[in-house]
Amino acid sequence: IPIFQLQTWELIHRTMAWIFDEYSKFHGHSPAVVTGKPIDLGGSLGRDAATGRGVMYATEALLAEYGKSISGSTFVIQGFGNVGSWAAQLIHEKGGKVIALGDVSGTIRNKAGIDVPALMKHRNEGGQLKDFHGAEVMDASELLVHECDVLLPCALGGVLNRENAPDVKAKFIIEAANHPTDPEADEILTKKGVVVLPDIYANAGGVIVSYFEWVQNIQGFMWEEEKVNMELHKYMNS
Repeated sequence: IPIFQLQTWELIHRTMAWIFDEYSKFHGHSPAVVTGKPIDLGGSLGRDAATGRGVMYATEALLAEYGKSISGSTFVIQGFGNVGSWAAQLIHEKGGKVIALGDVSGTIRNKAGIDVPALMKHRNEGGQLKDFHGAEVMDASELLVHECDVLLPCALGGVLNRENAPDVKAKFIIEAANHPTDPEADEILTKKGVVVLPDIYANAGGVIVSYFEWVQNIQGFMWEEEKVNMELHKYMNS
């Protein structure tokens, strides 16, 4: 069941709608052939936020194992696209303090905590991170080694390597991106006592809700978003 990576949801919806339409020309109405479709063509409510929401659920579960919680913990997030922005919003709502984040438009920090809703408004109005007034600009090379409780790489793979792993100060790393930690870095971080939550689990929320979309298409019945999120939470914690 195809789904895109590293694209905007506008492009994903348009492309998946095209695949669905072309396939259906030859095989009849077949919404279950792809996921990530627009809602009016059989897409699932909650799919856009699913990977970021799954990251939040995974983070919550891991911290609980160590007697900690999102509330009161500090977070650094690399990547402010679909996954990073949703993770930041949901962590903020849970009382977590996002103290630094970055993407291609800039890298910023605020030790008192970044106002994530205000940053989202700024970005949605076309603003870049470096121009956000609620934080100071920092060097992008410092982001992954910034002091924090939890580090979330939410962008590209291989960003944690033998060059920067020795300087990582986070106690926990949630692999929200695909393969952000290379094998050498993984060994270094393990020796340092850093807990790394693997990507195969941490960023599974999107794949899980794509499965839910397929199930809904097979059933011919759309779930309420509350049910989608509830089922995602159950799967991420089972």
